[in-house]
Amino acid sequence: MFKVIAVDSNQVKLEFASKDGKNFTFETYEEAESFMQEVKAKDTLPERYRVLIKKID
Repeated sequence: MFKVIAVDSNQVKLEFASKDGKNFTFETYEEAESFMQEVKAKDTLPERYRVLIKKID
């Protein structure tokens, strides 16, 4: 399982969640990568954030 997070220079981490508060998780790296590309394309996060894929157990 994977999740997409955003991290700024102060190591503040953002997790992406749906409107009902459930964190987005992905079965495959490719699904997470696709979501990450969507996030980057929307260009809504400040430039100081890096968007990353994190493996979870």
